[in-house]
Amino acid sequence: INTGDPQDKDLNGDYYEQFAAVDNPAVVSGSSVSLSNHKNQTPSISKKMVNPAIDSTPLDIAILLPSSSSSSVSCPSGPSSGAQYRLVTAIPAGCDPSNCDYYLGIRTNDEDPQFLDFMMAGKAQGWIAIGFSPKQEMPDADVLACAVNPDTNQVVSVDSYNSGYDNIRDPIQSMCLHSSRTSNGIISCVFSRAINTGDPQDKDLNGDYYEQFAAVDNPAEVVSGNVILTYHGSQTPLISNSKVNPASTNGSVSSSPLRVTLTRAHGILMVVAWPVLAVIGIFFAAWMKPVLPNGWWFQIHRCLMMSSVLVSSAALVLVFVANKDNQTPGLIELCNRPKAIAHFVIGCSVMVLQIINPMVALFRCAPGTPRRWIFNLIHGTSIGLTVLLLALGNAGIGASLFEDTINQTPAESHTILWILVVMVMFVAILLIVLIIAVNRPGSAHSFLHMLMKGKKEEERMLIGEEEGKAVEHKPDIANKTTLTTESSIVRWMGLVFLLAVMLPPLTCVAVLIALK
Repeated sequence: INTGDPQDKDLNGDYYEQFAAVDNPAVVSGSSVSLSNHKNQTPSISKKMVNPAIDSTPLDIAILLPSSSSSSVSCPSGPSSGAQYRLVTAIPAGCDPSNCDYYLGIRTNDEDPQFLDFMMAGKAQGWIAIGFSPKQEMPDADVLACAVNPDTNQVVSVDSYNSGYDNIRDPIQSMCLHSSRTSNGIISCVFSRAINTGDPQDKDLNGDYYEQFAAVDNPAEVVSGNVILTYHGSQTPLISNSKVNPASTNGSVSSSPLRVTLTRAHGILMVVAWPVLAVIGIFFAAWMKPVLPNGWWFQIHRCLMMSSVLVSSAALVLVFVANKDNQTPGLIELCNRPKAIAHFVIGCSVMVLQIINPMVALFRCAPGTPRRWIFNLIHGTSIGLTVLLLALGNAGIGASLFEDTINQTPAESHTILWILVVMVMFVAILLIVLIIAVNRPGSAHSFLHMLMKGKKEEERMLIGEEEGKAVEHKPDIANKTTLTTESSIVRWMGLVFLLAVMLPPLTCVAVLIALK
């Protein structure tokens, strides 16, 4: 009872008892044997103090939190196997809990109403989780997870939180795990958690939150004996359509990937607006004037470019709506995300320039006038070419952002981006071939002069004015160039090849954005 050793307790006193049975082998150092870390086989603890020297009453046992925690919690008994849950999420709707892609049931604990019981299951190899967040995104979410410990293949509870887009294990583990298993590709667990734990990293569950549902195949990691959640990869968590109060809400929670759907629609519309409508519209203005007289080239150019403005405007509205519930309504989360910042800034700049450029066109002067080259330089080269290059580059950044979010393995993470890069390279090669074919070899100086002066062909031949009138200009005696049948065929073939090079890969990109 009393050994006299200052490291030993006098057992004629009141103490909590802790009970451990551990598979992890002890450590032998010389002739000494030391206990190893119990890892996930967390010791249990008595609910009240006892005096080992005199007490004889059987003890109630509660769960002791992992040794990494700064405090322990006395857990209530878990729900019975037939317990009814008042707040249910089933994906797909109406599925049986044993075969759902994801299932979550929440109820108030019978023994202690200050606790909530959770029944969670999902088709996953790594971990499943429920997150509570004041907004429809990952940052600032309180995450309760059940994960397969890769060292023991046992399912353990993991209390964590999101700091920005990083998931961090909470040093105070507040989950009371009652039962858990992994079988046939499904992880399931039953646990309880206090509504208000007092932990600053835990949400007070008597409040309104969006729920985030995750079932992830990526295996969890073990760091210093603690199980850590890994990146979800392509298995992006779904988010509830509306806020719920876990402590009081009854009924079922619906979850559709509305934010993801709107983001996908934004990407598809931007692909239509720029690589399709804008590129083809610019091609008509740059190459088809001589073969479409009487202003037809201009009518087509104007129609395509205005359609591009309308479609890209709709795409911009969609992405703002998708992020309407963010802390800064309408704006994507930019903190510590360089690509997101670049995409946002470039996208807004492109939108402004795209609106300004048609306004510049209202002040154009007639072809052949001394200052026409100024308009061509501003409208076609300075703004037009700049905004096109920025838009195509931003499409690549957007594709990379999208694929970083939804993809799981590096091998498939930039498929859309590479399709866009290869397509732009082919279009660039096609334009170089057209320049050589139309202007003849050795015409680099002529091409640069064309960009600055607005196509001298306007001053050498009959062309269609924007208003549909034909104006005759005298040929340049110093540099005679006539539109031959060969040149006309080359231009039409260029248009055909442009459509052939762009439309199939862009269709593939749109399908990947919609379905990937």
